[in-house]
Amino acid sequence: MFNLSKSLVNKVTSPAENNTPAGCSVFFQTEACVELINEVFSFEGWNTPTCNKLSATDEPIDANDLQSIVIVELNQSSNVVEDAKNFANRIPNHKGVVVIGKEDAITTLRSLKEMGFYYLFWPVTKQEFIDFLRHVHTNQQQFAGVSQNRKAKRVAVIGTKGGVGNSLIASELASYLANKGAETVLIDRQYRASNIDIILGLKKYQKHDTSNLEYQLHDMDENSANDYLIKINNNLKVLALEGNQSIDKLVLYTNNIADLLIRHANFIVDDYSSSIDYEFQLDAIANKNDILVLVIEPTISSVRTAQTYLQQVSTLGDCRVLLFLNIHRPAGAFSLTQPEIETYLENAIDVVLPYNKTLATQLLEGKRIYQQEDPTTGAICQLALKIKGKNHHLAVSPFHKFKAMFKR
Repeated sequence: MFNLSKSLVNKVTSPAENNTPAGCSVFFQTEACVELINEVFSFEGWNTPTCNKLSATDEPIDANDLQSIVIVELNQSSNVVEDAKNFANRIPNHKGVVVIGKEDAITTLRSLKEMGFYYLFWPVTKQEFIDFLRHVHTNQQQFAGVSQNRKAKRVAVIGTKGGVGNSLIASELASYLANKGAETVLIDRQYRASNIDIILGLKKYQKHDTSNLEYQLHDMDENSANDYLIKINNNLKVLALEGNQSIDKLVLYTNNIADLLIRHANFIVDDYSSSIDYEFQLDAIANKNDILVLVIEPTISSVRTAQTYLQQVSTLGDCRVLLFLNIHRPAGAFSLTQPEIETYLENAIDVVLPYNKTLATQLLEGKRIYQQEDPTTGAICQLALKIKGKNHHLAVSPFHKFKAMFKR
């Protein structure tokens, strides 16, 4: 029997429910801001937000504790955009992020928009705040608005020859980023023989079988794509496939799943070791990734390959290239020096990992390279900072700055 009253209630309440934020996490600097937020949520009858005092450090943020909308107050910030960048790599891309600040500049609004952050100028009235949050929530539901700009930064780590430690560098980079709070996916491109489990110190490492994957790909979305990730810890996951299909099929499957994960990770680190057993297409890799990390050793063959890659990439657009020099043998074992390599490539080396005779033992003991390095000047730390677009000025001593003045 048709129930008129029930029908009317459903029609009235549905729009309000659809336009109500499910939850909100707040990182605040001032009591005035957090008081306004609490008053707004109480007035509207929304779920009480979780409020945290904003830390000045880059402490990891547990993504599992974050609500659908994240509010970051930067009213006391001297540079809203730079401080917002510190959060960009620690908050999952599928969250809606609202930055509150006092910088009344179009450049601030534009920069935050490019990062996929909403910007709310302070001071703000209660009604303005309510309308703004409803707008953000609606965009989140429809995958619209500036949040569409929030996508994983994709990094391809490319070996210039076999044995340069490419998989090790890719794994260390992914582990470091995850350790700093960024949701990170490491892609294992070794479909037949992989050693990433050894590098990561995993006792149980079972790749996902691809027997029925071709049928599932047609209906796969970004949520179901997560089912094909191997969880290493809260922030680090590995995409690793295996099956009886051709290598080209497995590569296609990996690419399709990785493309679906761009909103569910802050970083996707792709391990293109030179030992992969399929055709290496640098142009396709450069077009898909934001950054290429070329791992080099001080040998003629490695450096010549690096030069070839640099020449190819220079014609392919805006993809950034970082040169990582891995000196994995003792002094005198290699034929080239760093100045000679830089002269040949006509490019400066971005990061150097010096030789460490105890490194193999440390890795077998389950220790990570970045845990043994100086936390501010270590190679993996420097690489991560450059990928995030930061320059670590502390790594340059006043003495070196003094010397540089006389080289000009």
